[in-house]
Amino acid sequence: MILISSNILNISFLRLIKPKNQSLGTPGPLPAFEPLQVDDYNDPEEPNIPPSLNRHNPLALFRLFFTNQMVDKMVEWTNKYAELHRPLEEKCPKGKERPWKPASRRELYVYFALVIFMRITIEPTIEDYWGSLEISGTEHKLSRYISCNRFQQIDRYGRCTTPWEDDDGMLNTTFNWVDELSEHLRILCRRYYKPGCHLAVDETIERFMGRAPKIVNIPSKPTPEGFKIWVLANQGYVLDWLWQAKGDNKGPVDLDTAFLDEGFSKTQAVVLDFLTQMDPETNSHLYPPNRHVV
Repeated sequence: MILISSNILNISFLRLIKPKNQSLGTPGPLPAFEPLQVDDYNDPEEPNIPPSLNRHNPLALFRLFFTNQMVDKMVEWTNKYAELHRPLEEKCPKGKERPWKPASRRELYVYFALVIFMRITIEPTIEDYWGSLEISGTEHKLSRYISCNRFQQIDRYGRCTTPWEDDDGMLNTTFNWVDELSEHLRILCRRYYKPGCHLAVDETIERFMGRAPKIVNIPSKPTPEGFKIWVLANQGYVLDWLWQAKGDNKGPVDLDTAFLDEGFSKTQAVVLDFLTQMDPETNSHLYPPNRHVV
């Protein structure tokens, strides 16, 4: 799953400066795992992608979800947000504002590619990816596609939903920053996969070490720090998800409250919420977090 926060994608694994007295939340060893035995496994899952698509082509699969139409919307949102939130020159470092030009679809695809590349080939700082062979010992040649300054600009102003003014109090949570892209991906995740008869619902923590008020830190988890998310999955494929909020309004975000009104707990309501999103023709066994079949 692609993790998205106030910027487009999670590059928080790159630390420009390590804060003092702050734990990096190194993942611990995986706990002992005993797989659930399923005796009637006779309905395997399968992709439901267009027949003309090469399922062995990673770029084709990526663009199946990040379509040109969605990327064009993200370009529009990014340019609008940059227009609304450009800093005053006197507040910029050294009193000099970096010039901004409208982003394009090509630049956003390049940004996606670089974030994926950075997760595979990790350097101590972002600047090192544009360093010379003599200084850093490696040369990634990323400057052929985008400059370091431009990459950082897009990372700062890139948006996954319609931007709003600072004084608009309607949208003010971490998950509102990614709402429209998240809903787009949820629909496509269900559309392009035909699940088998055995589904599971459980919570997971998606690693994130940037700054966000909804981050949880559970030291006993294999991935202790990040966003807590409820997921509906089948054989390792995530079909659907709900964000988990903490604080005064803690609990699954955008959960159908009708189930709560009927006396179900929030955990039970998550399972029922996922069921209502499934194709009614699907003949599935669902395994909630306590492993009871419903």
